[in-house]
Amino acid sequence: MVRKFDQRPLEPELVDRIVESARHAPSAGFSQGFDFVVLERPETVARFWEVTDDPAWPTPPDFADTAPTVLVLPLTNKSAYLERYSRPDKIAFGLTDEARWPVKFWDVDTAMAIMLILLAATDLGVGALYFGLHEGMDAPALRDLGVPEGHKLLGVIGLGHPAADELFDPSKFKERRRKFAEMVHRNKW
Repeated sequence: MVRKFDQRPLEPELVDRIVESARHAPSAGFSQGFDFVVLERPETVARFWEVTDDPAWPTPPDFADTAPTVLVLPLTNKSAYLERYSRPDKIAFGLTDEARWPVKFWDVDTAMAIMLILLAATDLGVGALYFGLHEGMDAPALRDLGVPEGHKLLGVIGLGHPAADELFDPSKFKERRRKFAEMVHRNKW
């Protein structure tokens, strides 16, 4: 995850290639209940930061100097899954009621699409950052962006050219990352 970005704009074709990868994410019943709002105009991105500024964790004054230049808002659409599972080929699964879903695949599938965007950005040499919000992206703020009722924001993806001094140092994570043998359990726990 890149934390500091150069303020050169990303080429729209590059942004499209990155976001295109999300269309290939797994999707329960091929429901495809995820959408993405891409904020790339400087004034729209600035408005986003203004609306989401959390008084408990205020944005530093120099934040705009290193912030991502493009923001992708991944949105889940539960109703797409409920509708898909009401069709004749899926109705037998009994998943027309949200309470019957043991795993909320509208969130899972959207999370997989997010990961594809992050991987595509990395593969193309674009800096990427995924983060959550505490403030400002409630239903009215989403409506201001034209997001239809029933969609839920599942974090934010920041994209941009990494700042020249933003070098990845894998040694920072060597001791903190769990060991493979502690995480993987073969044939039993």
